[in-house]
Amino acid sequence: MVGFGSTVANGLFGALIVLVLSLYFLAALPAMKKWGYRLAPRSRRARVEALSEEITGSVGNYVIGQAVVALVNATFAFIVMTIVGVPFAVLLAFVVALLAFIPLVGGLIAGVIVTLIALTAGWQTAVVYAVCYFAYLQFEAYFISPRIMQKAVAVPGAVAVISVIAGGSLLGVLGALIAIPTAAAIMLLVKEIFIVRQDNH
Repeated sequence: MVGFGSTVANGLFGALIVLVLSLYFLAALPAMKKWGYRLAPRSRRARVEALSEEITGSVGNYVIGQAVVALVNATFAFIVMTIVGVPFAVLLAFVVALLAFIPLVGGLIAGVIVTLIALTAGWQTAVVYAVCYFAYLQFEAYFISPRIMQKAVAVPGAVAVISVIAGGSLLGVLGALIAIPTAAAIMLLVKEIFIVRQDNH
């Protein structure tokens, strides 16, 4: 339990550091983008800026979509924990929300952590929670997440699932996190550059 508590504390501290750095990065982002646009030739600068703004907009929409998925996940987990009597339900729901931001493995890790803690309230409690939560994860993976991501970043559900699996296989957690924004950026560039060029020939 001491080792588990230390792991959770380190994870929360790391999440806090990432949050603070993200806030600083977001504050400096407009100036960074403005400087970056000046690297493009003047004749194409407006086009580069427009495409870049659309891509960053897709990334922002992806973060919002993932936040919605994490919120739904944590809410469901909290309701089940409250019903079956898992201790520290509020704190664990917060941990579930943080881990739910990680595609593919985040929900699995959250389910294992909460199930282990639920064992302190009895094996029946742990089994009921595990069955309900892991059943929800299947529903989320095939119905909730693809639909939210399709509306958030205009990426078809099948492409979202395939890109997350491919990104996770190639680069692990980082690849899974950036998979959908990358897919959205590639689809946008193909649509706005390649297809337009092909239509003009």
